[in-house]
Amino acid sequence: MQATISTFSEKSFKLGVYSPTWRRATTQLLIKIFFMKYVKFCLAVTITFALLATSVNVSVPFAGYYPGEMIPDVVLTDLEGNRHQLHDYKGKKVVVNFWASYDAQSRAANVQLHNTLKMIDADVAFLSVSFDENRNVVERTLALDGMETVSLFREINGTGSKLYKKFNLDKGFRNYLIGENGVIAAMNMSPVDLKEHFR
Repeated sequence: MQATISTFSEKSFKLGVYSPTWRRATTQLLIKIFFMKYVKFCLAVTITFALLATSVNVSVPFAGYYPGEMIPDVVLTDLEGNRHQLHDYKGKKVVVNFWASYDAQSRAANVQLHNTLKMIDADVAFLSVSFDENRNVVERTLALDGMETVSLFREINGTGSKLYKKFNLDKGFRNYLIGENGVIAAMNMSPVDLKEHFR
C-alpha cells in the first residue's frame, strides 16, 4: 500500500501537479467558488429587500384623479380671496363638485348634489368649485339656486386655471367623493348614487 502511495506521489510531482501553476489555478478556482456563493447571497438579500419594499408601497395609493387613487392636494380660493387646501379636509368625507354657470348640466348637478346631501343629512363636506371668472355671476347663480350657504370656491382664471387643466375638465365637469383618508371613493356621482352610498 505504501509503495502505491509513494509511486502516486512521485508520478504526481513529476507531472507537475504540485507546481506553482497548479497552486495558482487551484487558488483561482476556490476564489471563483467563494465569489459565486457570495454573489448568490447578495442577490438573494437584494431580491428580498426589493419584495419587502414593493409590498409596503402597494398599501399606499398613488396620487391621481380616479377612484382608488389619492387625490392630489389642490389650493381652492373662496369668494373673499382666502386660500384653502383640499388636504385640510382630511379626516372627513368630502364631495367636490366642479361646475360653471354657463354649463347647464354641471350647474344642475351642483344643486342636486347639495340638496341630496342636505336631505340625507350625511356627515360630508360639500365643496362647490365654480369656474366662472366673474364673481357677480357666481353670486347671482347661487342666489337663484338657493345655495348661498354652500362652501363655495372660485377659480378666477376659469378654464385657463391649473386646476381645470390638472383635472382635464375640458372633457366635462365632474364631481368626486373623497374618503377620510384622502382617497377618491367615486366620481361623477348622481344624487341616486349618493343616497345609495350613504344609506
